[in-house]
Amino acid sequence: MNKFYIVCVGALVLLVAFSACSSVPFISQAGATETPTRRVLRPTFTPKPRATATEEIAPTDEPTETDEPAPTDEPQATPIPVTKAPTKAPVVQKPKPTTPPEPTSPPAPKFLIKFGGNYLCEQQGVYKVIINAKNGRAFMGGATFAFFSQGGALLQDGAGKNLIGVTKSDINVSIGSNCRVEADFVNPNSSNGELDVGDAVRAGNNPIVLRFVKSADDLTPISDNLLINFGQGGQYWVYTNTQ
Repeated sequence: MNKFYIVCVGALVLLVAFSACSSVPFISQAGATETPTRRVLRPTFTPKPRATATEEIAPTDEPTETDEPAPTDEPQATPIPVTKAPTKAPVVQKPKPTTPPEPTSPPAPKFLIKFGGNYLCEQQGVYKVIINAKNGRAFMGGATFAFFSQGGALLQDGAGKNLIGVTKSDINVSIGSNCRVEADFVNPNSSNGELDVGDAVRAGNNPIVLRFVKSADDLTPISDNLLINFGQGGQYWVYTNTQ
């Protein structure tokens, strides 16, 4: 009821205002004299702003979900930086030093003829070498032997002949010539080569060196050296055999 009454009064006021505004130009048209027109400033109706009811959101105790974690009193764990293990450089194996082989003495030469039991039958003023050379149980003929100084020079006799001898196939049989063997007709002293070296010894070559060689023209040794010291003199018996 009140709302209806207010609406009616408002409509009546608007009707009166509209009638007053519309009568002004009508009066001016009826007048004979021109009168200056005056611009009447009309009040404009500005509606009052009405407050619109806004829906209020009641605060709730539930926390809103955000991307940021809720603050806590516990200290945050700092991430441990991942460090790559240092890559080990490839191990380059050094070549092992090669040890040179130890020097070995050259093997002793193997000669054809080997010396056996040799001895001196002393006899003052005599400088003779008597040889008993065998090949197994048989006497070996054709074996060349020579005499050298200790310095390696080939010795000569007083006539300038080289002191070189050759064994024979036939043997020389003697009784009582060897001081180590008693005079025996059954087992006589036997030899197949001898040489008198007195000139070289008396010339100061004592001791002398006996060696078997390939030939009188080729002094390549085919035996070891045998050192002979005559002392006051004698017959030096030499026993050889092939190897």
